[in-house]
Amino acid sequence: MSSTFGAAPPGALPDRQRGSGVLAGLSAAAITVPHALGLGLIAFAPLAGQLPVAALALWSAALPSAVLAIFAPRAGVVHAPTTVVALLFASVVITAMNMPPHLALSPYQVLAVCGATVGIGFGFQWLFGVLRLASLARFLPISVTHGFAAGVGLSMILSQVTGGFGAGSLGLDTGTLRHLLAALAVVGLAYALQKRWPRLPGMLPAVAGVAAFIAITGLAGFRPAATPEAFAWPPVPDWQSVPWLEVIQAKGFELVSLAMLMAIVNSIDILVFNQELDLDHGLRSEPNAALRRESLLGVLCAVCGMIPASTSPSRSRAALARAGPSPVVSPTHVAVLLVVAATGSLWLPLVPMACLSGALLLAGLTQVPAVLWSKEYANAAPATWSQGWLVAMVFAVSGGVGALVAGLVVATFVLLRASANTALRRSLLEGELHSRRLRRATADAWLAPRMRMVAVFELQGVMSFGVAAHLSEQVVSLLQPQHRWVILDASRVPAWDATALVRLNALVRDLSNNGKDVVVCGLDRHAARSVPAQVHQFADLDRALERAEDAILDERPPEARAAAARQEVLGELAEGLSAAGHDSLQEQLQAQSLQAGEQVFAAGDRARDMLIVQSGHVTLCTAWPPGKGLRLATVGRGMAFGEMAFLNGQPRSACAGAEHEPTTLMRLSRERFDQWAAEHPADALVFMSNLAQIGTRRLGATTRQLRAVLE
Repeated sequence: MSSTFGAAPPGALPDRQRGSGVLAGLSAAAITVPHALGLGLIAFAPLAGQLPVAALALWSAALPSAVLAIFAPRAGVVHAPTTVVALLFASVVITAMNMPPHLALSPYQVLAVCGATVGIGFGFQWLFGVLRLASLARFLPISVTHGFAAGVGLSMILSQVTGGFGAGSLGLDTGTLRHLLAALAVVGLAYALQKRWPRLPGMLPAVAGVAAFIAITGLAGFRPAATPEAFAWPPVPDWQSVPWLEVIQAKGFELVSLAMLMAIVNSIDILVFNQELDLDHGLRSEPNAALRRESLLGVLCAVCGMIPASTSPSRSRAALARAGPSPVVSPTHVAVLLVVAATGSLWLPLVPMACLSGALLLAGLTQVPAVLWSKEYANAAPATWSQGWLVAMVFAVSGGVGALVAGLVVATFVLLRASANTALRRSLLEGELHSRRLRRATADAWLAPRMRMVAVFELQGVMSFGVAAHLSEQVVSLLQPQHRWVILDASRVPAWDATALVRLNALVRDLSNNGKDVVVCGLDRHAARSVPAQVHQFADLDRALERAEDAILDERPPEARAAAARQEVLGELAEGLSAAGHDSLQEQLQAQSLQAGEQVFAAGDRARDMLIVQSGHVTLCTAWPPGKGLRLATVGRGMAFGEMAFLNGQPRSACAGAEHEPTTLMRLSRERFDQWAAEHPADALVFMSNLAQIGTRRLGATTRQLRAVLE
């Protein structure tokens, strides 16, 4: 069973929880009443003397809030006219009042123009929900969202300064000073009450207390918030007699711009707060649905000439802090607002405008996120802190349009800065990586201590000019004198723009001029065509590492290179064999020649032959040709492969073949080996020991490579 406001009946809750919810609703209303009254009176001020402005302000706070509470209920969430919508509504009223003299719009026609403009704004907001643009809000940097919130608060404070703190206008006279002191008294009393009794809503008692003090002491010279008048319902807009075509011709662009700004800023406010509800309170909702629902109800309120309500973050935070997601909060809040609207004509003339000005000053101060007042936050995150205040200052000086542009600029630079800072995924400067090329023990022993001369930089993310420039600075700063080979791995870069490629070419040129041998690998086809031909390119990091290793091996002493060139047919497998056993085993080998691209065996084959490379290279991969699968290893001259099936008789676990060049192999079948082993048992043990040592070395190399990749 649902209550009037779509939540569980208060009687279904424990007494303590119901009491907390009622207190939270009262606390939220204590903020809404002076806040909404002050904003409503400011928004409708140009119509004063022609319409019951106080009634408009009171009912604009109460009725739209009730409509949202009934048709869009959420536990613990309070709905009320927000600062952004109220201030933009005031801008629409002023724009409608400043129509050309020949139009001479009546106050009721002005309300109709305002209703149409605000309705269009909430229509845009509904369209944002239909197009599912809510997900874009999550990409806004926190500096922009903080800046918008702070900008709204600064605008409220600035509006009170220019309005003389309730005096009507700013002046260097005793009247302005008197209003300033009363406004500051409200702020100070509210802070004192909140500090002494944290659960007590401080704003409303402060406004009432200062107003009572002024009335009791008989202080004169204070401008009243409203003139005495009989009870009044809000006036109905005159839709029929408005010269719509002429209004559109005169102010159409300005009004539509204000409508679009209202939609954008209010949508951001709603979406950011919905994210906060999800993260901090576990109140999940579909943000696009929330936009659509609140938009339709906002249009309904706008056509009635009222300031539409929306999800109020400030009041909801106060309520959630006291009672959590209680279903009692919103009905209590709305009940208070309705009572205020019904009785406002009796007591509102007794409240000086300076008291409401103090409430708006206080609301503006609390609207600014607390972290922006924090010295620790400024020291810990100076860039984010300064960006937030930049957006806030632009909002306060030039309005929401300027702040929106500033926010987009800040968001763009924040994104580019984040991209630049993460463009260098990892730098491996101590020879952590080796290729998957299988080499003899003597070659591995030569390479191991010298791989520190190879620097590998793994890049990631989209590369623009600024990102590439920052990346170049990082690479240059990280290189050390011992690095002679530099590998730039771009396999994780999905896109390069033309200017980034120019910067890459410049980096390669500068490093080459400084004696570094630079290799680029993993470029996409478009980027690879844009790199000068003299730049060494490879398809992947493994081939680039293999090239660097070959260059290091070429620096061995002449006698070591000559010894490596005198490869025996059996390679390392022959070490330690007797002369008779060696010659007999060599007779068991069968020669096989492969053309470039020809396959030796496929994964799943059951042949138990082991093969030894005599010339060329063999590529082991998960699928043939290698471009269809993962390249596992490269086998060069003097190295054996296929030993797993040779030993255990299991099907082949990979494919093998000559990838780029003709290759010569020697094949040793298991049957021939078994016959030889029966004749030379001692040599067979030596052969198996050599094979085990080779396997152990390969396993160790694989472990090192895997660790380097995972780290």
